[in-house]
Amino acid sequence: MKKGKKIIGTSVLKLLLIAAGVWLFSLPAVAQDIDYKTQSLFIYKFTKYITWPQALSRNDFVIGVYGNSPISEELQVMASLKKAGEGQRIVIKRINSVDEIENLHILYVASSKSRELRSILDKIGKKPTLVVAERDGLAKKGASINFLIMENNTLKFEVNRSELQSRGLSISDELLKVGFIVG
Repeated sequence: MKKGKKIIGTSVLKLLLIAAGVWLFSLPAVAQDIDYKTQSLFIYKFTKYITWPQALSRNDFVIGVYGNSPISEELQVMASLKKAGEGQRIVIKRINSVDEIENLHILYVASSKSRELRSILDKIGKKPTLVVAERDGLAKKGASINFLIMENNTLKFEVNRSELQSRGLSISDELLKVGFIVG
């Protein structure tokens, strides 16, 4: 009889853990901390589901953050625990001016710097840099990916596929299914 109770107890515990995990991941991204944690997880997934030219997969995977944003700390934590798509070490670089933008795989443009998007895109040219922004309408203005907070406070993203392709980046169909295609 004890063995049966142990099996039932273990099964109930597993179900509770699964239910807690489902509940946790279905929570809306309401608080700023949760937003940036979720954004950093998305950015990590971008390293897995977007392909850069082969020559760029030999060195560190560099993510730049332009502007003051709490995402810097979240990305640092993620970089200390994870590797990029090709098993590369992830390096987070703080960017203080448009002139410092170079040799990046991903550039995250903080909301406070979104007015400089045109200058940023001019500086990058057609280099294979994924430009990620966080302000409404920026994917249509040239950002590769733009985060959105929906009316129900969930985090989604827009994908400018033509911008990705013009930079020599290819995005998986799985990632496209999760985002909204705007270009």
